[in-house]
Amino acid sequence: MNFEQLALQRQSTRNFSDKEVEIEKLQKICEIAALSPSACNSQPWKLHIITKDYEKLDELRKTLQIVGLNKFLNNVNSYIVVEQVYGNKSASLGSTFSKNDLNSIDIGILTSYICFQAMQEGLGTCIIGAFRKDKMQKAMNFSKKQVVRIVVAVGYAKDGDPIRKKIRKPLENTIVTH
Repeated sequence: MNFEQLALQRQSTRNFSDKEVEIEKLQKICEIAALSPSACNSQPWKLHIITKDYEKLDELRKTLQIVGLNKFLNNVNSYIVVEQVYGNKSASLGSTFSKNDLNSIDIGILTSYICFQAMQEGLGTCIIGAFRKDKMQKAMNFSKKQVVRIVVAVGYAKDGDPIRKKIRKPLENTIVTH
């Protein structure tokens, strides 16, 4: 698939099968995602692969289902948890001078790499950004200093799960030529 085809077919999977994701595929996704660009090559992330064997999997799932959302995660057994770490001093200075959160930008780019590599591996993803940080730290056995920035559910889509039509704003509302 070329990139345009990937972009047209990538969607948030909410209809996962119960087929287990191979650890090799999860590792490959993380290896390729780690190639994503970052400000001053700071790589402000640590990727945690969660599988069905994780002792706090149910607790992690519940954390991702705040306010009754994301019930579809009940049968998802594979996640990539993105911990934000602080990169190098050059990137920190760049964030300070530009007043732009470069770490968040870098993690956003990394997350897209995760999703597109998962597609290459025949897997679906759903990016989860809404969760209780305190409960997530507990579910991940993290200290108070460790920060989970985003979680990506990874799995096989159920057979017959259709590719939904992309609904986007008109291009004239989102692309401006100067």
